Amino acid sequence: MLWAVFTLIAAAAQTARNGMQRELTASLGTVGATHVRFLFGFPFALIFLFGVMAVTGASLPPTPVAFWPWVIGGALAQIAATALMLSAMGERSFVVAYAYIKTEPVQVALFGLIFLGDSITPLSVTGILIATAGVIVMSLKPGAGSAGTRRSTLIGIGAGTMFALSAIGYRGAILALQLPDFVLGCRRRCCRST
Repeated sequence: MLWAVFTLIAAAAQTARNGMQRELTASLGTVGATHVRFLFGFPFALIFLFGVMAVTGASLPPTPVAFWPWVIGGALAQIAATALMLSAMGERSFVVAYAYIKTEPVQVALFGLIFLGDSITPLSVTGILIATAGVIVMSLKPGAGSAGTRRSTLIGIGAGTMFALSAIGYRGAILALQLPDFVLGCRRRCCRST
């Protein structure tokens, strides 16, 4: 049950981070707040990567040419998604903007089908329809047809689209590495190093 504790901690940390970024947007603007997130986070990502490599004795896998377009596309989509998310939060309340952004899982399923050939089962289609209906219901409020509301809706859905494309880009990059199952691959590398 430890996964539940870590999930709650991660959700709380992500909500706090997004709230702080919203505050940064007021003083630095959307582009400035987006830069802060990625430039500040980059050294920590490197520390985490090299720390895991030091602890496990693993090395970076060879990267085929097909890996790079996927990972670069994923990274650029994530930067665009963050900028759009911060812009959406400036347009409407945090909760409503986030509801639009949460169309991401629906879009991941569709983009996975289009770009990676993922299959969508009838149960998945049912889940997608329920999630979409939930987002629509959460976002409805008086004045939903106004030009400002339409703009917020488009920005929020655009952010969800970019987050979805980012996830597909990263997954495409992982698949391009053609490694065995993640856990099995890690175990093999760790065993070889001992």
